[in-house]
Amino acid sequence: MRHWPLTQLTLTTPDLVLRVPDDDQLDELAQVAADGIVPPGAVYFPQPWASGTAEQTARNVVQNHWWARGDWHEDNWRLLLAVLHDGHVIGQQNLSARDFRVTREARTGFWLGRHIQGHGFGTQMRAAALHLAFTCLGAERVISTAFADNAASRRVSEKFGYESNGVRRLAVDQHLVEAHDAVLTAERWHGQTRQPTLVEGFDECRHMFGVPAAPEPIDVVLHV
Repeated sequence: MRHWPLTQLTLTTPDLVLRVPDDDQLDELAQVAADGIVPPGAVYFPQPWASGTAEQTARNVVQNHWWARGDWHEDNWRLLLAVLHDGHVIGQQNLSARDFRVTREARTGFWLGRHIQGHGFGTQMRAAALHLAFTCLGAERVISTAFADNAASRRVSEKFGYESNGVRRLAVDQHLVEAHDAVLTAERWHGQTRQPTLVEGFDECRHMFGVPAAPEPIDVVLHV
């Protein structure tokens, strides 16, 4: 889409492709969510969007994408990427920020269909989002939040060297849950061995994140 250049942004890892979904991919993503994400009785998300019926969960996914696009602003944005493996949608990776040009802080989130969990894809998804945040957008900190039930998400954070940033108590669907916050700094990220991630289409949409264009090279003419 010429007038929504985020559709040109693509992140490619050794096994995955992450991109803003078109309508068919969004429908496929909604079905993945409807087929199940969270184990019975577990709480993974601050809003109980995945705890209703399959039809309600699928509709919540679609409406969330529409809302994120409609509410986009260069200072406050939520990038929701479909994750594809062998051409099939398997989950979603988020990268979001508020007042990013001032705070230089972003936040990640992700989910996978239950049938595909446990294969290491969550690590690749997070690595791609971190590469976009630190290498392309110039973030200084990235925050991740995982509830007590979501041990897999906390393990992914541990792999990247996140540091604990406290535990919050939240009410989700009238139940008390503990939210474990963790933070990763740019210095710590750049100091570690990183997964290869190919980013395409960023220059076309960088202005949507409030990131200025890269300076043009300056030709220097020496006069003798």
